[in-house]
Amino acid sequence: MPGPPHPTQIEPLKRLTKIVDAFLSRPDIGPFREPVDWRGLGLDDYPKIVKKMMDLGTAKRKLERNQYFSATECANDIRLIWSNCMAYNADQSDFWLLAKSFQRRFEDRYRKIRQEMDCGADLKDGDDSVPDAPPSSASKSGSGAKERAAPAPVPSSPDKPLPVDVRARFGANLFLLSGIELAHVIMKLEQECPHVLEHLSDEVITDETTPGAVPSFAPKLEINVDAINAQLFMELSNFVEERVGSKGFTEPEEAPPRPKKKRR
Repeated sequence: MPGPPHPTQIEPLKRLTKIVDAFLSRPDIGPFREPVDWRGLGLDDYPKIVKKMMDLGTAKRKLERNQYFSATECANDIRLIWSNCMAYNADQSDFWLLAKSFQRRFEDRYRKIRQEMDCGADLKDGDDSVPDAPPSSASKSGSGAKERAAPAPVPSSPDKPLPVDVRARFGANLFLLSGIELAHVIMKLEQECPHVLEHLSDEVITDETTPGAVPSFAPKLEINVDAINAQLFMELSNFVEERVGSKGFTEPEEAPPRPKKKRR
């Protein structure tokens, strides 16, 4: 069994622990929290397609027990969670889209760790030597892959202003969606209108009912509904209202003019 961690990997593994904690604190992480109960779900073909099963709970326990020799080894396990789900489920299905969204979020956060420190990509289990200096992050990341700057999103303005009540109803209905349904909305925004998403600092969550519980970190996200272009907004509004049992988006009718009161 790999481990304990190489001396140079203690800090990057601590950073990965925070990422895993943040994922585990999300309400829509249910499908990835524990091993897939393929027997109970009657998924007899699951072990034929997924050769090495992995989940966030298992990765968390391995981190707590110091069973990862390097951050790269841990990251590969986490990547396996998303790739397993995408391999088993149909392309563009809800589970596929959810895994794809989490895969992108993980890579974004792990990239920052690789840029700042050595993640042990070149280390072999049993090698306790400490390198003289970590590789320069100017040309290569810790895994040896060149980093490319993400292109700046090009904002698109709505074709016509949306009524305040329509935007408010859309925002309120988001709270009624399931985790997978909400992930679908966020995934569409990330693909077609990423500038409307604002990633805030992580929120620290402490379980006061369990003595000695380690605080977890929940990523906070805000959606600027006003900046969503009209075509995408109508598509998402129809999806959201369909899920919560309301009618799809329609252009609001103008309110009839109020009769003027007669002066006495």
